[in-house]
Amino acid sequence: MSVWYNQPLINAVYDALKELTQNGKVPVTDGQLLSYLLKNGYSISSVDLMKTLLRLEIMGLVHVSSSTKEDRQIELINRGGPQEAAHEKG
Repeated sequence: MSVWYNQPLINAVYDALKELTQNGKVPVTDGQLLSYLLKNGYSISSVDLMKTLLRLEIMGLVHVSSSTKEDRQIELINRGGPQEAAHEKG
């Protein structure tokens, strides 16, 4: 059975990462991200989460690395554009 969401899953994952990492200041694990998404009503498997993270990494928005044998550490990449720099100052 297919599940429909108000926004694409890639956007939901990216928004969750922005919130969990405090806009890129703190890295999170894939387990923390998965439990956050499940708690907020998204029915996502770990395989689908990895596929989505791979897409985000290819787009240059996140960096995923192995922290232990089973866990992955996810870091949000700050683009550092003029709009973001102005937003952080004000």
